[in-house]
Amino acid sequence: MKTLKQKIANYATQDLGLDDCRFTSADTSQFMEIYDLWLKAGRHGEMDYLLKHQDLKEHPEKLLSGVRSAIVVMKNYKSTHERRLAGNFKIARYAVGADYHAILAEKLNALADVLKKESPQAQCYCGVDSRPIPERSLGIQAGVGFLGKNTMLIKPGMGSYFYLGVVLTTVDFEPDAPLRWDCGSCRLCIDACPTQALLGDFQMDAAKCISYQTIEQKEPMSETQIRQAQGWIYGCDICQEVCPYNHDRIPLTNWSEFLPEAGVGFKFFEKAPDDLKEQDIPKTSPMHRSRRRIIPNFQLARRIESAKMKH
Repeated sequence: MKTLKQKIANYATQDLGLDDCRFTSADTSQFMEIYDLWLKAGRHGEMDYLLKHQDLKEHPEKLLSGVRSAIVVMKNYKSTHERRLAGNFKIARYAVGADYHAILAEKLNALADVLKKESPQAQCYCGVDSRPIPERSLGIQAGVGFLGKNTMLIKPGMGSYFYLGVVLTTVDFEPDAPLRWDCGSCRLCIDACPTQALLGDFQMDAAKCISYQTIEQKEPMSETQIRQAQGWIYGCDICQEVCPYNHDRIPLTNWSEFLPEAGVGFKFFEKAPDDLKEQDIPKTSPMHRSRRRIIPNFQLARRIESAKMKH
């Protein structure tokens, strides 16, 4: 007879189509000291919401009273066989399809409903990275992947192009073991980052990160930042593109929602008019929340590229 843990894992991977489902304690205190020091050092840039979320991440019982475990799921979003994206105006792979927040939330709620059906006393709290859950730390604890030098969670055989989702629950599940794996002596991601955002100690100076500058930075990017960004208009995959774990044998996602055809696609900015407006960015795209920042950055990048072509 299957255990409750086996039933939940099977439902997640077989019925919902997720690529992995693992279990861990909701306590991530082993990571919180490092996280606290990172925040105190100001390496979070202008992401002040991380300070507001800090207490909730450290004390998940404030999100869900009586919480004992975390169910961590992942889904491959690899959407192109192109190892390094070409083009003058690039979009990170995770953002070319439909908005993953809503899609994963639906799957997580379905998983929680099955858990509550099997265990009527169970309480759950579901979320992805838009909620104050330390999903990456939980993913490491659960053995979904290991922390790479590019600060991404890496799963051998799957790479790092995947989303994480978490169901916090009052059910006490036996935890899975973390992976005993690392990057070894490889530092390709550190050397490839054009802004030196990766610090070499599994941490990042967010303010130097191209993804941060294109998505989170409150002021429009400077001309220097645009030039350093190497064509990235929304997000950046450079540190993932050079990672040996993101090899060509990894298949594309089997969820059509995450493919370019389901969203703005890779050529959105290549085809965009010079007078691109905020309302031209679909609400169903992950880019929608940063639309006010995107427009001036795109316009400056277009002007710089036009000047290059004239010379």
